[in-house]
Amino acid sequence: MNIQYNVGIDKSENPIKGFTNSLYHSSEKIHRFAIIGGLSGVRANETFFSDAMKGIDELSDKIGFIASDTQLNMSDQIYEFPPQSKSFHELKNPEELYLWRWITVDAPDLVIELTETNEDKVYIESIGPSGTIKYDFVDSISHETNSLLGALASGLGPTPGPIPGIRITAPNDNINEIFINLIRKIIESDPVISKAAKEQQSLVERSALEVSNHLGKVYGYKLDEPINYVQGVSISGRLRLKEIDPNYPDPVEGISNLVNFLNENSNFENNNNSGPNIAAMCWAEDLFRASKDKTWKDLLLKAANTYENVPKGISPNPCHPEFGCEDMFFIAAMMGRAFKVTNDSTYVDRYVDFLLEAGVQQTNGLFWHNRTTPYFWGRGNGFAALAFSEALNYMPIEYPLRNQVLDIHIKHLDGMISHQLPNGTWPQLIDLPGTYQELSVTCMIGYVLARGIRKGWLSESYLPILEKVWAASKKRINDNGDLIDVCSGTGFQQKRSDYIYRKAEYGYDDRGGSMAIWFSTEMALIEKN
Repeated sequence: MNIQYNVGIDKSENPIKGFTNSLYHSSEKIHRFAIIGGLSGVRANETFFSDAMKGIDELSDKIGFIASDTQLNMSDQIYEFPPQSKSFHELKNPEELYLWRWITVDAPDLVIELTETNEDKVYIESIGPSGTIKYDFVDSISHETNSLLGALASGLGPTPGPIPGIRITAPNDNINEIFINLIRKIIESDPVISKAAKEQQSLVERSALEVSNHLGKVYGYKLDEPINYVQGVSISGRLRLKEIDPNYPDPVEGISNLVNFLNENSNFENNNNSGPNIAAMCWAEDLFRASKDKTWKDLLLKAANTYENVPKGISPNPCHPEFGCEDMFFIAAMMGRAFKVTNDSTYVDRYVDFLLEAGVQQTNGLFWHNRTTPYFWGRGNGFAALAFSEALNYMPIEYPLRNQVLDIHIKHLDGMISHQLPNGTWPQLIDLPGTYQELSVTCMIGYVLARGIRKGWLSESYLPILEKVWAASKKRINDNGDLIDVCSGTGFQQKRSDYIYRKAEYGYDDRGGSMAIWFSTEMALIEKN
């Protein structure tokens, strides 16, 4: 069965449509292809690509594929590959990067391009390093480098490694016969794994503790002013890592020295004016537990007590008055930790009031960014999921509203899972598949699933979903801490386009690193147990 799997978004904000079969993103040892049309050649028949693909389902138990009739040659644009080192929104032709990322991160063993011609001839060429793919049905070997296939085969640009290609140029009348016969000939032999696929597989094979240690060498070593959760969470992550890995260097002294400036009243006041500032001190409870130093307990309570006491239905300062998803996480994280060190249930009452009064969850289970910002932003939904997970984690089992909180949480997770992409990620806009596959929301939902399963408020039926999220995340976390496509800082936006065009960070990123180390340390506990 074919499953929608869009490539990206074009300049008109329309999805570049694509699909996959169910085996491609499985662990089965099969031939994996990316099948692409619409990049070059004439466009005499609108059905050229679909005609070529007829009968592919008969081979679906032996192959995995991702496929798209990109239709990029319908315009007069000249597309360049590999794409420039820019984010999607910075490129003149963002389609270049969408297509590139769609192929390279999923890393097929072979890319097959289908090109239509009006001439009564068939021409099949292999594209890649000499000797990479030689078949008796190939007419020539090309060493081109500026086309999509040439750039992929070269291994240049942002890719885990080279991916060879084959281009079939044929008229519409016999493209199907030529293409299907080519597939049949290829699968007569064992799969030849591309270098890109081998590299991606090596990333997936890392244990959660290995990934945590890679991240723990890079993230959690700074807390710039004004302080922000994007660095505070990774400091917490390093402390968690030490709890589960006795071989990880003890970070307590270094972290204590790093954050000690906040114990001065003037520095605290300068860094305690907003939700992101307050949540930047989420590590205080971890540090108190690790060091036994009451200083950090006092700092935690000082931060948590910044939130106003207000009647139900009112958003307490410094939360946004329209109940933003970020504030759900900030208040639940800090109030929950304050309850843990005091056993004062009024802290639980205050964050539960905020979560239940927010009113931004929709009938599909997803969350608007806030009451007046009706967009299903990826990380916004990640914040909401984290908030309810934190709420349940610190809330007493006998708390009277626990079941109501859990019901909202499960409805949300089920809504998110229904929008999960076939490769295990979630897009920048949850209801607009084709927007870039965003790492922070993927790690946030993965963390929430892992914690919920481990703690017992989610059933093990969610485990296959979690495993898919974890594999997808590992492909986007390199050993040096570089990350693939983390949405940059994003406030409440005025229109959908503003979310589509938020920068996707590629490389080092505090925000993504923080969520990744929380996810990886939680997965380490799952793997340990």
